[in-house]
Amino acid sequence: MNRIAFRALIAVPLLLLFLSIPSIALADGITWNLTGVTFADGGTASGSFVYDAVTNTVSSIDIVTTFGTVFGGTTYTALDPGFLPPLPDDIVVVPNSSLSDFTGTFVLDLSLAAPLTNAGGIVSMAGLGGEYTCADVGCTAPNLDIYRLMTAGEVVATPVATPEPSALLLLGVGLGVLLIAAKRLQA
Repeated sequence: MNRIAFRALIAVPLLLLFLSIPSIALADGITWNLTGVTFADGGTASGSFVYDAVTNTVSSIDIVTTFGTVFGGTTYTALDPGFLPPLPDDIVVVPNSSLSDFTGTFVLDLSLAAPLTNAGGIVSMAGLGGEYTCADVGCTAPNLDIYRLMTAGEVVATPVATPEPSALLLLGVGLGVLLIAAKRLQA
């Protein structure tokens, strides 16, 4: 048996084995939705954000709070630059992250009972979060003179199914490669 034929007999089954092993699908960040979030002053919070546990990043923030006896409604669209990076169990957001002075800017602290993951599920609020204003230029400290505590709520996410190649499809491709290699050996 010549050397090329011997290599083909070894390489094709190894290729077939490699192609027939399904890959592990990793999800990118998933969307977490606020549900039932209420404050002690009667206000509520709703909306969503995308959290990626692999890179520990938050994006696509769209959260709205409603009027209560302490605060008016605010729309949050950015991470608080004073509390970066976000923690998997504490995400702090502001209406606009491009300000040069955050003093007096509204802040929403989503303090969670468990870390967020890319597996989705339901995570309750820890009871330590709330809405307040920034106490300094960089928004590194809260002004707790005016504060409303979160009393209930959770974030809910359904993981996005990441398609992966079917094992049968990969097996078929491997068999096709094997047939082509066999025809080349006969020629």
